[in-house]
Amino acid sequence: MKVVISICRIIVGALFIVSGLIKVNDVVGFAYKLEEYFSVKALGFPELLPYTVPIAMFIVIGEVLVGVATLLGAWPKLTSSLLLFMTLFFAWLTYYTATCDPLQQMTFTAVDGTTFTDTPECVTSCGCFGDAIKLTPWESFYKDIFLLPFVLPFFIFAWMGKVKLNDWKDDAVIVTIAALIVLGFSYKMLDWYFPVLFVLVASAVGIGIKQATKGKQWLMAIGVLLVCSLTQYWTYVHLPLKDYRPYSIGSDIRENMKTAEELGLEPPVYMTYYTLKHSASGEIKKMDSQAYLNEQIWKDSLWKIQPEFTFSKKIKDGYEPKILDLSAMDMEGNDVLDSILDAPSIFLLVMWNLEEAKTTDLSNLTAFALKAEADGKQFFGFTTAGYDECENYRHEHQLAFPFLQGDEKVLKTMIRANPGLIYMEKGKVINMWAGCDVPSYDDAKSKAFKH
Repeated sequence: MKVVISICRIIVGALFIVSGLIKVNDVVGFAYKLEEYFSVKALGFPELLPYTVPIAMFIVIGEVLVGVATLLGAWPKLTSSLLLFMTLFFAWLTYYTATCDPLQQMTFTAVDGTTFTDTPECVTSCGCFGDAIKLTPWESFYKDIFLLPFVLPFFIFAWMGKVKLNDWKDDAVIVTIAALIVLGFSYKMLDWYFPVLFVLVASAVGIGIKQATKGKQWLMAIGVLLVCSLTQYWTYVHLPLKDYRPYSIGSDIRENMKTAEELGLEPPVYMTYYTLKHSASGEIKKMDSQAYLNEQIWKDSLWKIQPEFTFSKKIKDGYEPKILDLSAMDMEGNDVLDSILDAPSIFLLVMWNLEEAKTTDLSNLTAFALKAEADGKQFFGFTTAGYDECENYRHEHQLAFPFLQGDEKVLKTMIRANPGLIYMEKGKVINMWAGCDVPSYDDAKSKAFKH
């Protein structure tokens, strides 16, 4: 039985560490996902929206800590209880989002306390593994159900007093096997080996403190928490250690915008679903576009499509462009995306929210922009703000470069920093820096602006 419980602990602990680390790597992206969940027409917790980043940090660090504790056998009753709670909670959450009906009329409570009736905002991707492995809510739900047979035995035997803090032999076997599992997962699924290093370092810290303090588990927890927090601090202040987004360094943006037809691949198939109302009787009908055509209901002018309840759903998978909605407009409203992607060398200072942009590095960025333009390279700010706000911001901070406008969601995806600087050559991303990491222009040029 001890072997069975050890196998359960290894599988669950390794998966929790990897899942947590992927989100630690991009906690800003996970915070954006929480914004979707907390919105008024999703779970309905708009009061939590200002705190999504600290909440995201708490969740992901907790996930990693529980994973490491599971491997080391620390506080087995508490650890197994947290594992069971988190697994059941995430199973409920993903089932809730998977069964979300985009046509269902529901009553929501706005921030000001008033109620209104509308259709819900269904979260289409759970964010469990960030951008590294995109799972639908159903796929994530099945993942949690798969985990339950491994979590439950650990929980039951922990509360029976059959699971104890590892001795050094258990540590050696369990951590080694877990590291090998993480290695295989990293190789096959992530193309990123940092999780293996993290498992070894975090476990070594915990084991070392245990040996030095004769098994004081609270000191072990502090040591592992410090390792997690330092990793989280680095990725939040700077940029993700591994970038899985379609704008990552080395990405060709034009290539990532190509459709399935352009690449000679099969596109996904979508079905449109209509809700119709009979003008005379008030009868409601719901049907897909195929039935709509086959029954020729459109010939009866009394049946009216209710556009607010019309939606499309994917019924067959296929290739979809990695970048769907990139746009760039100058302040006169002209589409300049092609000229941006055709530029032989261009810097884009992404400041999706001018009000929230950190201002400590703007003097350095201004000097960088001036040298870049003197060197014949284009330099633009890239924001969601309108003309008046941009002009006021430029004058307030003495910025010599012009601004372009883009979509908020796209700009948040392009770089996980506000501000963040991207350097491209003919649509290919050569390098990017968080605002606090932008080097002097001369230093960057000496390295050909490469990573």
